[in-house]
Amino acid sequence: MIRSMTGFGKGEAKFRNGKITIELKTINHKFFDATLKLPNGIAAFEDKIKEILQKEIGRGKINLNLMYDGTVMKGEKIAINTKAAKNYYNELSKLRGALGLRDDITTKDIIALPGVLSISAMDEGLSEFWPRIKAALDNAVKSLVIDREKEGKATYVDLMARVKKIDKMLAVIKSRAHLNIAEYKKRFAERVKDMTGGRDIDRGRLEMEVAIFAKNCDISEEIARLKNHLANFNKTISANGEVGKKIDFIAQELHREINTIGSKASDFKISKNVIEIKGEIEKIREQAKNLE
Repeated sequence: MIRSMTGFGKGEAKFRNGKITIELKTINHKFFDATLKLPNGIAAFEDKIKEILQKEIGRGKINLNLMYDGTVMKGEKIAINTKAAKNYYNELSKLRGALGLRDDITTKDIIALPGVLSISAMDEGLSEFWPRIKAALDNAVKSLVIDREKEGKATYVDLMARVKKIDKMLAVIKSRAHLNIAEYKKRFAERVKDMTGGRDIDRGRLEMEVAIFAKNCDISEEIARLKNHLANFNKTISANGEVGKKIDFIAQELHREINTIGSKASDFKISKNVIEIKGEIEKIREQAKNLE
């Protein structure tokens, strides 16, 4: 099942001394890019956490926030930067006055700000802490994947509907391909007649010109390639893993072929369907940017 790159996941791990909560938010990005917000005391786990994330998330910009609510673990020390806390309080008080707010500034608010509270952990404390972090992280990743798959399913339905539209319009183009030549022959004959003042047309010359046009404006190869690209699209979108870049590439190839058909077409209905197909392809490319 295809996945969207946007999603949210939350996981918790409760234990005797407290609780660890991890929140994950992901948005579109060309590559894997993880930003972690961790308490100072457990920043040593950053590489391990990123390694787990990368196994489950192919690409996207990931924001992870880890919150620890509990008593001090073995080997941990808590330090409060009073100077930073005072500076935060003074600036927040000014902001509250400038905006005319009446909300109270609490200790809880100040403690949550960067650089105020730090937890320093010794090695023995870290070894006990990791299994709890991993449990919360596993739950958060699982929740995130479910959310991304849910949105991916909706995108899948939308993309398949657009591909079906393209396929139907392509069938119309194929059914009228011969009219492209017939229409040209008719218009060319009328043009020659006007130029010769209504005198008889050189049938041999007319047939030769039409034959040259037919060769230059044959769209059968483009139609065949479009069909192959659509089949490849259906196969790709039904696969697991990262498909966003592949779908975008296929959409580019679809656009290239339909653009060539548009440049060759002289039939009004063919041109009309070409324009509509181009619109559907652009929407497919927009959707592909949201996919993992």
